[in-house]
Amino acid sequence: MLPWQVILLTIGAYLLGSVPTSYIAGRLLKGIDIRNYGSGTVSGSNVWHSVSRWAVVPVGIFDILKGFIPVYIAWTMGLTLFGDEVLAQGIVGLAAMAGHSWSIFLGFSGGRGFATMMGALIILAPWELLVFVIIWLLGLALLKNSPLWMIIGAAAMPLASLALPGEPLVLTWCLLGMVLILVIKRLLADRAVSPGDWKRVMIYRLLLDRDIPDRESWILRTPPDIEPLEKK
Repeated sequence: MLPWQVILLTIGAYLLGSVPTSYIAGRLLKGIDIRNYGSGTVSGSNVWHSVSRWAVVPVGIFDILKGFIPVYIAWTMGLTLFGDEVLAQGIVGLAAMAGHSWSIFLGFSGGRGFATMMGALIILAPWELLVFVIIWLLGLALLKNSPLWMIIGAAAMPLASLALPGEPLVLTWCLLGMVLILVIKRLLADRAVSPGDWKRVMIYRLLLDRDIPDRESWILRTPPDIEPLEKK
């Protein structure tokens, strides 16, 4: 039997994750629907390119807190699912990520989920979070390809969980669930794809997090009736 506290917290985590911070920033600061600009994602990086660079700080902090707060509550309350605290915290973290990626307030569109994942992992899996951050930053510094190394860093976390002594197997499964959310969100991306371009676009989305090879053209996209954004 599932504890009612875990059920309520999971629902609350999804709703908190669904708060579209980047969308709100676009509306308040520039009067735009951020989904029509740049990458089209409701994410901090799109706020950086399409709204305001300074706004990335509060947006990023709130997106991290969306994952941190529910998992922290589950941890401090000692909630369990089938007698397992890690499983309860993992399910709550996954719900927050799902809310961020498929917000109920935006017709189930949303952001990529990385910041919310990082917030959840502060409590759930701090060492695996460190592995993710190190791989991401090293890849960014050496190869200047943040999207590729973010997904590689995320994929490394379940392996790190298996390698680290004392980590429960259920944590590995929770981390695999998080990676699955990241990959599905990146591939679906809230955008339709023509049948003839499907394979090519899926490769671009997975490796580059965009539909075309030209990064500058992608991040500066605007609706057809709007003047193109200037490179910042």
